[in-house]
Amino acid sequence: MRHAAALAGALLVATAVPAFAHVDVLPREVPVGTASALTVRVPTERDLPTVAVRLEIPEGVTAFSIREPPAGWRARTITGDDGRISAIEWRGGRIGVGEYQDFGLLATPTEVGTTVWTSLQTYADGVVKPWTAPPADDDEAVVETGPEDPGPAAAVRIVDAGDDTAAAVAPAADDGGSDAGVWLGVVAIGIAALAALGVGLLWSSRPATLPPEE
Repeated sequence: MRHAAALAGALLVATAVPAFAHVDVLPREVPVGTASALTVRVPTERDLPTVAVRLEIPEGVTAFSIREPPAGWRARTITGDDGRISAIEWRGGRIGVGEYQDFGLLATPTEVGTTVWTSLQTYADGVVKPWTAPPADDDEAVVETGPEDPGPAAAVRIVDAGDDTAAAVAPAADDGGSDAGVWLGVVAIGIAALAALGVGLLWSSRPATLPPEE
């Protein structure tokens, strides 16, 4: 079993995995000058739990509020000499093997372009994984070379507020509204089909020749 686990770990390190499997910042596109709800998604990719995460706030982005951390976690902001929040740390909790956790913040981007979000992920054995390398494309496979080697940072595209391609400020909540509309459409189609079937049966059951009037 021990040899099998070691082999599995080696294969995990040597396997190319999608870029979005690493520490990510979502959504990947937000409008400039608008307070946006951002989600920091942290998966555990080693066979040990994640116990801490540090996110660096890039230049051109003003972070001003943190969503209440998940149970067991506590958040701390690091402020630079200019009074701006330059980093956020989450500690105290655990992200289990094969699991992920979402952390949230509100921030306003002030410049159009691509912002790079570097981060540090600390595991239970004290090893820190730096996500500080250049970002990878969404569809690009990234080779995980080791728990301490720099991996690709997250990237968020900041677009003009009038750009029709701009993503929503926050991920849309699943309120079931769209599903309800779909089901209402299906029910309406079913009722119409049953009505048509009933009319067809009515006509088909009528005699070919009507009896003479008295």
